[in-house]
Amino acid sequence: MNQERWQQVEAILQAALDVESSAERARLVAESSAGDDELRAAVERLLAAEDEAESFIESAAWARPAAGGTRFERAPADSAAPDCAAGGRGAESNDLIGVKIGAFELTRELGRGGMGAVYLAERADGEFRQKVAVKLIKRGMDTDFIVRRFRRERQILAALDHPNIARLLDGGTTDDGAPYFVMEYAEGETLYRFCDGRRLATTERLRLFRKICAAVEAAHRLKIVHRDLKPSNVVVKANGAPKLLDFGIAKLLDPNMAAATLEPTATAMRLMTPEYAAPEQVRGEAVSPTSDVYSLGVVLYELLTGHRPYSLKKRALHEIARVICEEEPLAPSAVLSRADDLVPDPLETGAADGEEAPPARVFAARRTDLEALRRELAGDLDAIILKALRKNPVERYRSVAELSADAARFLERRPVAAESFAPKKSAGKAPVAPSTPPVNDMPTAFPRVKTVAVLPLRTMRGAARGASDDFLGIGLTDAILMRLSNVPRLIVRPTSSVLRYNTIDVEPFEAGRELKVEYIVDGSVRQSGEKIRVSIQLLNVAEKSTVWAHHFDEKSLDVLELEDAISARVAESLVPQLSGVERRLLEKRGTNAPAAQEAYLRGRFYWNRMTADGFAKSIEFYNRAIDFDSSFAAAYAGIAEYYSWMAVYGLLAPKESLAKARAAAEKALALDVALAEAHAARGLSLLTHETQWALSGVHFRQAVELNRNSATAHILYACQLAMEARFDEALREAERARALDPLNPFNRYILAWCFYQARRYDESIAENLRLIEDEPLYSSAYFTLSWSLRRAGRTAEAVAAARRGAELAGGAIPMMRAALAAALAENGEPEAARGVLAELDDSAEKSFVTPLHRALVHLHLGETERALTRLAEAVEARDPWTVWLGTEPQLDGLRGEPRFQALLRRAKSPFAA
Repeated sequence: MNQERWQQVEAILQAALDVESSAERARLVAESSAGDDELRAAVERLLAAEDEAESFIESAAWARPAAGGTRFERAPADSAAPDCAAGGRGAESNDLIGVKIGAFELTRELGRGGMGAVYLAERADGEFRQKVAVKLIKRGMDTDFIVRRFRRERQILAALDHPNIARLLDGGTTDDGAPYFVMEYAEGETLYRFCDGRRLATTERLRLFRKICAAVEAAHRLKIVHRDLKPSNVVVKANGAPKLLDFGIAKLLDPNMAAATLEPTATAMRLMTPEYAAPEQVRGEAVSPTSDVYSLGVVLYELLTGHRPYSLKKRALHEIARVICEEEPLAPSAVLSRADDLVPDPLETGAADGEEAPPARVFAARRTDLEALRRELAGDLDAIILKALRKNPVERYRSVAELSADAARFLERRPVAAESFAPKKSAGKAPVAPSTPPVNDMPTAFPRVKTVAVLPLRTMRGAARGASDDFLGIGLTDAILMRLSNVPRLIVRPTSSVLRYNTIDVEPFEAGRELKVEYIVDGSVRQSGEKIRVSIQLLNVAEKSTVWAHHFDEKSLDVLELEDAISARVAESLVPQLSGVERRLLEKRGTNAPAAQEAYLRGRFYWNRMTADGFAKSIEFYNRAIDFDSSFAAAYAGIAEYYSWMAVYGLLAPKESLAKARAAAEKALALDVALAEAHAARGLSLLTHETQWALSGVHFRQAVELNRNSATAHILYACQLAMEARFDEALREAERARALDPLNPFNRYILAWCFYQARRYDESIAENLRLIEDEPLYSSAYFTLSWSLRRAGRTAEAVAAARRGAELAGGAIPMMRAALAAALAENGEPEAARGVLAELDDSAEKSFVTPLHRALVHLHLGETERALTRLAEAVEARDPWTVWLGTEPQLDGLRGEPRFQALLRRAKSPFAA
């Protein structure tokens, strides 16, 4: 066939491939051939070859060991090729067995597609023994069009050199002019068979996935986009090393490399696997590295859940395109409960052809159950996968390296960069959980997450500084921080981390390094009559430079205008393209009444002092804020937080206190269901009141979703997870809270507490000692340290720690003194222990003293019956500490007692037998 004749064939072939209807395609070929039977026959033969399989490049050069020996798996299309335009005969698989190609002899066919075949071959030149995979074009298919496609794949592989990519070993042309190449023979199993066969857990699957990402990223550095990433193109060797195959339809972005290659013009759907194709591929638009990010997102979705994000079975091509381009997938954690129509490929799960893989098999292959897997996926993994699957390429990870880095952050229990994503609901899909505000209007370029801290604004007045004056600077700082924390792309250090800089003179850049942030907001506030002037500068910590400086002037009675102006200026400087949702969250006011806002800021100021006097004043100002504005949701959340913690610390009777906490939290949510602080307060009030574990978890997770940078939400959720004995998850949440708010001692204290509950006493001790080294006056650290030392058998040290904690607390918190009594009892000092216990009993006659902590003292004195009696009193009094009955190590000796089991049932503990 001469060049002019082939150009006629190719023109008709390409036009026909872009037509989905077979009848329309036949009509187009007939009309285009215009009575030329030879031309029409040539086109129809090529179309038939295309229909045999996706293309010759879909034949994967791999083999999977079978039980009892080695067998080889074929590609789905396994029939012989028809005669072709050049007039050659069909190529039967046995025709080439024993034929030498270069230095190799073909021994067995591994697989084939419509235009090519892959053979197992052994070196035949006697130099050394070696098995390889040889890929070559079928006889009769060596037209210019096909040869150019083949040569392109060979050229791509020659440029790639990575341990997780099947290597190109050799290449050339056969005696009759057909091109071929010799590839590394990757013997192993497909990705899903490997993972499910070894029952790999989620973390193990993520580590393997990151190796695949490394291979794809290596190709991207050479400006090569794979465009057909899917599980069957990944082979995992017995040692766990993955091998990425088949760059046959990759698009070359390097002009120097692309000059000698052919860019396919057939409809995109015929040169891809739709289940893993990005929307832009389906639409026939330009592809980029983010197209591979999308495909990897689908692979990860299926790898972790056993289900694909879309059901494409038995759908027409136009419907497949609509689903991929328009229908948002369910979150991976949600798909597990709606998996009836989202089943994995039976060949990849071990189910028989045509069968759906039963859920039991999916969970068994992951060593988990439905609820555990759903909890593991909810949150960060949902966010990571859904970010990779965004319809708009610019909203995905900008590179595979970024996707892999976020997976690494999850594995290392660090905050991930992916923001939560609540897509628009597709028709017919009911919501599975409360949703966060949609972020579909994110800017076209997604900047990375930036870290910032706002130092307490210094008050500049003629009079000596005092608490009254400090309120203005600290209160305004707190308000700005709360506004900025609503921007998902900013990680903002909370007030608890920056308060220390209010009482010490510190150089701002040094504070930035201590707070581990990139940017610092520093400034002062001056009040003169009815005017307030705030001087602010934004500083770049690494460069030790000023980004900008500005003065803001407002009337003293309108702090809201100041908050608006300062927050907007800082946010827009750090995130130049705020989305509509981010801007609305930034501008959101809790109240439009300046007097209410001022009272609320005063309440926050006193709460953050963390003293008995400060607590009392905080509730006074929260109530005053509500007097000014009865619809102020944040003020109600503050009230709920106050009453919950007063019950926890034993400063108020829990029955009355927790009832008030619950009512205030419910009011806050009724006023603003999108307020993260309200959900956190509601979760705490439920957790400490009626041990409603599941409902508490819903609210804590919702708080995290609404504000992923809220250290408070993460640390409270960590407490709940520890109460449920979900210690690995609890530690991950606690460590995330510490990373978000590294200088807040409370977060580190809870992290040590979670280690203690997990029976990891040495780690708890180490964490407490580090905390005490940094915060020697933080009494709670000595409390947990004493408990951990006792469990580690270091009772004398436990006594010393408990005594120091009680001294620092000044006797104001009964549980500190109870910790000392318990330590004395375990250290063989029963009389001293009974003396402290008697003091606690006397105090209980006048005010509430937690019965549970006194029960522990009786337990260590060997008074089991009295300990059980005190525990019963704790349950009856709704003592918040009863939530730890199921996990507290000191109670392990009672778990076989029928009376203790009865107490668990009365407390509605999930650990009750």
